Amino acid sequence: MSTIPQITVQLVHIQGPLKGDIQELSASEIRIGRHPDCQVKFPKDLTTLSRVHAKIVREGNRFKIIDQSTNGTYVNGQRIAESYLKDGDVVMFAEGGPKASFLTQTATQPATAQPAQPETFTEAPIAPPSPPKAPAQMPPVAPIPSPPMASPAPSPLAPAAQPGPAIEQTKVPLAIQYGPALKSFQTLPIIIGSGPGCDFPIANPGLSDQHAQIFFAQDRYWVKDLTGMNKVTINSLPISGQAALESNVQLALSNQGPKFRFLGGGRLAEIEDPLPETPEPANPTEPSPARPDEKAMPLAKKAGSLFKKFFT
Repeated sequence: MSTIPQITVQLVHIQGPLKGDIQELSASEIRIGRHPDCQVKFPKDLTTLSRVHAKIVREGNRFKIIDQSTNGTYVNGQRIAESYLKDGDVVMFAEGGPKASFLTQTATQPATAQPAQPETFTEAPIAPPSPPKAPAQMPPVAPIPSPPMASPAPSPLAPAAQPGPAIEQTKVPLAIQYGPALKSFQTLPIIIGSGPGCDFPIANPGLSDQHAQIFFAQDRYWVKDLTGMNKVTINSLPISGQAALESNVQLALSNQGPKFRFLGGGRLAEIEDPLPETPEPANPTEPSPARPDEKAMPLAKKAGSLFKKFFT
């Protein structure tokens, strides 16, 4: 039975006025610019972008971006007229302008459904009932001797936690967006941490050298806490060793972050906490100038009236 792939384009905005937004688009042509009819619409006052700056068109199972602007469109830092996009590409609209990472998610649906065949049933012959059996004679019950007194048995140990799936090298995609960077992997597992030998190093004082591991097993993506201190959480709950990643869950590597949203299909996007508002410092009360007669006062008397001078 043939299948028709449903491919959704996902743009993760990593720079510009839409930073932090994630747009999912399924149209065969996606227009980007300042025009109100664009599917990816930027503010009108962002004049470095054209009204229709670029468009992404689907060609079979591939997507091509076509520049239609004055100030240019860039893919991975290179200015293009048109270019085929692949997962993990970073698109910049005008030099120094907004950036978005390009990702796709594929689902399949049946093209045609075969009608279900009606089930046929054959009636089996009914066997005559068996005659009832005579009840068996039970032997007399012998008295049970009292067992000798013994020391109480030790309490049973709690059952050990069931181990998760085995971690094996698997060819599956994984894309991680962190800050302005987006890195793609084609083979799992990978290790995230602050150490230079990690596959995805993150400079964060709250992370261990080898902090967490992402792997694929049983048709699902998993995360494993390598710290041994339950620092890795899913939806604010610490995981017990390792746990499967469900779509749209929040993965935090520590209480101080960083935090990611698992978008399904092997995609992790950073969640940025809003910066706390810093209150403006109050204007300090300026002390009144000393009166001339106070200059001649003894030092002990002036020290005793120090608070009085600040409030007069």
